[in-house]
Amino acid sequence: MRKHRLVTLAVTAVAVVMTGCTLNRPEDPVVLTGANVPSLSSVAAGDVVAFRWINRWLQVPVQVDERKQVDFGTLYNSSSMGFATTVYADANTFAGADTNANVDADDEIAFMAKDTGSEAPGGSGNPAGVVAGSGVKVRVRSNLNGTADGWIYLFKRSGTLSPGAGQKYVDYAFNLLSGNYKTTYRLQDGPNPENSTVSSPYYSTHFADRWLKDELRIKTGNATEVDILDRAKALFAPGVCVRSENTFNDAEGAFIVNKSGPVRALRSYIGANSGPLTQREHVFYERREDVRTFLRVHAIPGVMDFHDYSAAAGGMTYKSNPAPGGVTVDGVPDSPAAGQLSWESLDGPQGGLTIAHSTSTDVPSFTSTSYYFDDSTPGTGAETQCTGDNQSFGASGPWINRSIPNTDPRDTPFNRLLATRTLYFDAPSTANGAARSAQATSPFAITATSYP
Repeated sequence: MRKHRLVTLAVTAVAVVMTGCTLNRPEDPVVLTGANVPSLSSVAAGDVVAFRWINRWLQVPVQVDERKQVDFGTLYNSSSMGFATTVYADANTFAGADTNANVDADDEIAFMAKDTGSEAPGGSGNPAGVVAGSGVKVRVRSNLNGTADGWIYLFKRSGTLSPGAGQKYVDYAFNLLSGNYKTTYRLQDGPNPENSTVSSPYYSTHFADRWLKDELRIKTGNATEVDILDRAKALFAPGVCVRSENTFNDAEGAFIVNKSGPVRALRSYIGANSGPLTQREHVFYERREDVRTFLRVHAIPGVMDFHDYSAAAGGMTYKSNPAPGGVTVDGVPDSPAAGQLSWESLDGPQGGLTIAHSTSTDVPSFTSTSYYFDDSTPGTGAETQCTGDNQSFGASGPWINRSIPNTDPRDTPFNRLLATRTLYFDAPSTANGAARSAQATSPFAITATSYP
């Protein structure tokens, strides 16, 4: 046991020497806001660059995503809808560009934990290509499995340095088949077919319409890279087909942002039948995807938000916190234990997928459970496949199997419900639900001070 620990410590020490990073969370992003770094408020968003210190200054990728208050009527290119909130700015949608081109308080500054370095010693000066006196030292602290610190230094560039530092961790290509978004998107009555893709060295996924995510390939390690996803699905309850991702796409809807930057990609949209304010936001990183769903709709009888996998996922093992022993995805019915989900995982030669779940809500006495259905020849009733390929392979995810009161802020009283899922893409045989859930729910602590 002692020998194993010494080997682990030695490997860790070598990793720190080679990368300068002590955080050991390479999948996770660090996101701060302009409010954390008020000294950058006079700096244009595109002029922020980042460096780490590993015996010398090394530039690393950073991305500033501008945000602004927008009435949702603006997003529909229409009159006021009486509800406004902070969203990502995008000159290519009706959200529009931020009226303040500098780093204001609600803008987000994103970089990866793996790009942090050591604290620069006194007398290190400034990197080449930055404005002297513009520096901000950012300490990033992880309290997961002990305390570890990393540092990033933000500056205003003085010349032609690229904020991406020559890197692009993930690529998002929004491809609306009808043409230009502002002139061809059917805001009031879909569908609006797409051929949009997201790709990194670790995974790829595909969208065929606003709510229609229909492909997932895990590419890391020796994964087979087959498409394991039939669809990401949404229903009121099993076999209840009156509302689904298909009906969402066929009704009114709009995009807030489509952006592909050096650190992350953003895809955010609204419109789910009688919930025109309901919003889903995807944030894609190199090794993980964050999906946030803001429910804003009249009272509904419940909701399911789940993945139905494809036959290519056959042989993978499904686990969850209520059913950690796991079952085999094979199209043959199983009955794993159900309960409120904090994580799910799917693992096999096809790759390792972990999904961490959390819900933030003020709905009184809120409860939820999990859903699982594995049957290649489903029947009728609750087994009805409302959308997709008419088979069910390891279909699974959260199920709010109770009535949900009004969450539309235009009507009072209203409640708030935000569901978040964090997907980690790993090599075969390495999915670890409990560990990934701990990561997803353990945010970094940020301390920013002027430099030097």
